[in-house]
Amino acid sequence: MPSARRAGSLSRALRPPRRIRNSGASAALAALAAAAIASVGAGCGSREGTADVVNGKAQFVQKCGSCHVLERAGTAGKSGPNLDAAFGPSRRDGLGSKTIAGVVHDQILYPGRGSPMPAKLVTGDDARDVAAYVGAIAGRPGEDTGALATAGLAGATDGNQIFTAAGCGGCHAFSAAGSTGSIGPNLNDLAATAPKNKPDMKPEEYVSESIVKPNAFIAPGYQAGVMPQNYSSQLTPEQVKALSDYLVKTGGG
Repeated sequence: MPSARRAGSLSRALRPPRRIRNSGASAALAALAAAAIASVGAGCGSREGTADVVNGKAQFVQKCGSCHVLERAGTAGKSGPNLDAAFGPSRRDGLGSKTIAGVVHDQILYPGRGSPMPAKLVTGDDARDVAAYVGAIAGRPGEDTGALATAGLAGATDGNQIFTAAGCGGCHAFSAAGSTGSIGPNLNDLAATAPKNKPDMKPEEYVSESIVKPNAFIAPGYQAGVMPQNYSSQLTPEQVKALSDYLVKTGGG
């Protein structure tokens, strides 16, 4: 069972970023993390069946990556805690993967009052799989290998797959993909707005630039630095083109 020192350090690490934190949310989150550690240490962290970490990575990239940094998953979201920073110190202090997975699973289901993270973003086996994947790799250096290497974004080929796998729907509304995110600009009228924002560029070129250099142009009403800055290294040129074409051609005008 984790020591009080480990529980305390993990509770502190899981607090939301300063710009979205309030005292009530922080207290609830810290208390929930401590309770989760206690319950997992007592045996509740062992669930029937074997978690599918390949599915867990794919689900994490699609549903969670737009908000969280997790280096081995290739995600760089900024609105939620950096999971490598959150769990790395506790892992080095001796916290095991199953215990971390238990904490993550409880955070998925019950993120705490005032948290910007919606409850039960993934459920059932998907929630268990995401928790197992994060528990296995958070705070650990290196790269995923085998089937994990091509899970999620790495294995996406067409525009719709890439949009989903890259977690774009977590921030953007786009009817063709069934997404309703509101953190970033609405993409449904992209074909019409792109020429207004960058009249010297073709819409597809403007979208491609927005993906790989998101601060090159900031849409009115939004802030720089919110969109992940690492898509230039996480997406191949072919994926960027496929995603740009999909957004412009499917988004209408």
